[in-house]
Amino acid sequence: MLYSTNGLSVATAIQIKRPWSIAPGNAGGSRRAVPIVQMLALSMALFLTQLQAADDSARADVLGSALQAEFALQGGDLETAARGYADAAVASDQVQLIERAATVALYAKDYPAADRVGARWLVVEPQSIGARRTLAWSALARNRSELADGYLAELAAIGGLEAQRAIAQVLVAAENRESAPASLRRLADAGVLVPLSNGPGWSAVASNLGDYSTAVRLAELETRAQPKSAEAWRRSAQASLAAGDKAAARKALERALQLTPEDFELRLALASVHADAGRPDLADRVLAQARPQDDRALAARLANAAGKSDPKALKRIERVLLGSKTSEVQSRAFLLGQLYELREQPDKALSWYAKEPAGAAWHEAQLRRSVLTARELKDMAGARVLLAGLRQQVDDVDQRVDAWLLEAELLTPDDRPAAGAVYDEAVDQYPRDLRLRYARALFRIGDNDVSGLEQDLRSILNVDPDNPQALNALGYTLADRTDRHQEALGYIERAIARHPDDGAFVDSMGWVQFRLGNLDEALRYLRRAFSMAPDGEVAAHLGEVLWAAGLHEEARTHWREALKRWPDSAPLHDSVRRLQPELLP
Repeated sequence: MLYSTNGLSVATAIQIKRPWSIAPGNAGGSRRAVPIVQMLALSMALFLTQLQAADDSARADVLGSALQAEFALQGGDLETAARGYADAAVASDQVQLIERAATVALYAKDYPAADRVGARWLVVEPQSIGARRTLAWSALARNRSELADGYLAELAAIGGLEAQRAIAQVLVAAENRESAPASLRRLADAGVLVPLSNGPGWSAVASNLGDYSTAVRLAELETRAQPKSAEAWRRSAQASLAAGDKAAARKALERALQLTPEDFELRLALASVHADAGRPDLADRVLAQARPQDDRALAARLANAAGKSDPKALKRIERVLLGSKTSEVQSRAFLLGQLYELREQPDKALSWYAKEPAGAAWHEAQLRRSVLTARELKDMAGARVLLAGLRQQVDDVDQRVDAWLLEAELLTPDDRPAAGAVYDEAVDQYPRDLRLRYARALFRIGDNDVSGLEQDLRSILNVDPDNPQALNALGYTLADRTDRHQEALGYIERAIARHPDDGAFVDSMGWVQFRLGNLDEALRYLRRAFSMAPDGEVAAHLGEVLWAAGLHEEARTHWREALKRWPDSAPLHDSVRRLQPELLP
C-alpha cells in the first residue's frame, strides 16, 4: 500500500491539528545511543589509584586485564572489552572498577561476563543494589525468569528509592519484552511495589511494558498513596486510556486538573477525552477556562472546533479573538484566518491570512492563502503567483519545498502535465530533497510510470538505504505493477523490519504474498492490516484474496460492508467490478 502525497507535502486540508495526546509514561531505563567510550572509558590513572592497595602481582594482573579492556573499548571492540573488564573485576575488590565492568558487560550483551561480575560484586559488597540490578538484568535477558524474580525480590526487600529505581531500570530496559511484564505482575501481586513520592511510577512502568490491566491496578495504589499528586492522577489517566476505560481516564484527569488548574497539558488531555467522546462542547468549556486565553489556548479551541463544526463555539472564539487588544488582534491574524475558514467565509479568511505579520505562522498563512485562492476563488494562476512569491521571500529550503509541493498538489487534479512540470523543476533545483523525490515518485505511478517511480525511489535509497517509506513504495509497486515479485518481497521485508506495526507495510506484505501465490500468508497479513489501518484499498486487497482462496461468501460480505464504509474508493470499486460486479450499486 502506497502512502498519499499529503503525508509528505503540506496538507491541503485546514492546518489545525489537535495538539494534545496522552502517551504511556516512560519510567526511564532505555539505552540511549551515546558514544560508549565516552560513557565507560577508565583512564590509566584511575586504574592505578584504585589498585594501589593491592599486592604487586595481583595489581599487575588486574591492571593488565583492565588496560587490554581499555584499549579494546577505545577501538570499539565491546566483546573483548567486556571480557577484559570482567577478568579485571573478578580479581579486584575495587567497587568502582566492578561497577564499570558490569556496565560494559551489559552494553556488550555479554551476559556470562555480567554474571561473573555481578557475583563478584555481591562478594565484595553483599548489600549491593547495583550487583542485583546487573544479575537481574542478565537473567531477564535470557528468559531466566525465576532467577530474575529472585534478584528483583531482593531489591524490593532492600527498599528505598535507589532499589526501586533499579527494579524499574531492569524491567523497562529488558530485552525480553515477554518476560518483563510477568515479572512486574508477580512483584505487584506480592505487594512490594510501594509508591514513593519521588520514586518510579509503577503504573507507567507497566504501561511501558504493555500490561495495561496491571498499570490500572498500580495506578490505583499510587493515587491512594498520593491523593494530592497531580502526576499520580495523570498516570492513572494514562493507564485507563491505554486499557480502554475512557470514563475512568476522564475522572482521573478532572481530579488532576483540580489539583493543578494551571497545567495546560492536563487541560488539553481532558479536552481530548471529551472530544473523543463526541462532546466538543465540553472540550471547549475546559479549554475556555485556561488562563490566560493566549494563542496556545485559542489554537487548541480552534482545533477542537475543527473536529466537529460547532457554530456556537466558533462564535465564542471569535469574540475572544476580536475582543483582544489591537496589537494582539493583528498578531492573531492567522488564527482569525483559520476561524473564518472553518466558518466557510473564504473572503474574510483570505483577508486575515494576508495580514499575518512576519513570524512563525507567516509561511503557513501564505500556503493557506494559496489553497483558498485555487479552490475557493478558482484562481489557479493567482495561487501559483502567491506560491512563486513565497519561494522568493523565504531563505529556508524546507519552506521553499513546501511551496513547490503544494503547487504540484493543487495542479494535479485538473492539469497533470503542469503538475509534472512543477515536480521536475523543483527536483532540478533540489535534487537531493527526499520529500520532492518521494512525492514525484507517487505522482509518476499515477501515470503508470513504473520506471520513473523506481528512478526516484532508488535516488532516495542511494542517500538513505533503509528509508522505510521508499522501500515499501518500491516493493509494493513492483508487486502490484510488475512480475518482479521476489525482488518486491525483499524491499517490503526490509521496510516491515523497521516498522512491523505500520498498517501500510503489513498490507504491502500481504499483497506481495498474494502475488507470490502464498494465499494463507497473504490472508494472515491482510486480515491484520485491515484491523490496523482499515481503508478502501486494504479492503480491496483483502476481498480479492478471500475470493482467490475460495472464501466467496466471506468475500461478498466483506465487500458489501466495505462499499458502505468507502463508497468512493477507486481501488475497492475496481476490485469488485472485476470479481463481483453485481454487488455494485
